[in-house]
Formats: sequence, structure tokens, C-alpha cells
Amino acid sequence: MRAIGLFLLLLLLIAAVFFSMANRELTSIGIWPLDVRQDMPLFLPILGALALGFIGGWIGAWRKSGQVRKQLRGAMRSHRDATVEIDRLKGELKQAQSTATDVPQIAA
Repeated sequence: MRAIGLFLLLLLLIAAVFFSMANRELTSIGIWPLDVRQDMPLFLPILGALALGFIGGWIGAWRKSGQVRKQLRGAMRSHRDATVEIDRLKGELKQAQSTATDVPQIAA
């Protein structure tokens, strides 16, 4: 599965390189409320927006999986406590069985 992800990432990077090579003409980018303009190659704002989208998606997925990780930690804690309780009860059962066999039987 990891190899497929790395292969797809490699394809995406190759596509980004070709896109960058094809869109090198200058464009003027401005910030609306301010009178600031910057000339830059066309591929920079497009790839920058794409990168911000990927990072935002990754952060959103990471936060969503945090709830699942929290539930998993709680389930693991509950399982550990149940295992300790089972081991304790097994010990008590063995002890009770050994004391029950040590009691002399009264012949009728």
C-alpha cells in the first residue's frame, strides 16, 4: 500500500514539474484591499494553492483521526483492565479449588 502511495506521489511531482515548465509566463498577483502587486511565474500561485489545499486536507484528516485514536486508546485501556481482572479471578478460582480439595471428606 505504501509503495502505491509513493508511486502516486512521484507521478504527481512529475506532473507538477511539467506544469511548471509549461506555465513560466509572468503574471501579476495583487492583494485586493492593499495596493500591493507582485509579478511571478504563473505556476507559483497555482502550485502554491494546490500545496495549501493538500496541507489543509492532511490537517483535517489528522484531526478527524484524532477522535478515532482517542476511542482506540480507551478501548485498549478497557481491554487491559479486563485482562487484569480475568487473571485475578482465575487466581482466586484456583485458590478456591485447591482449598476445596484439601477439606477432608466425611464418609457416610
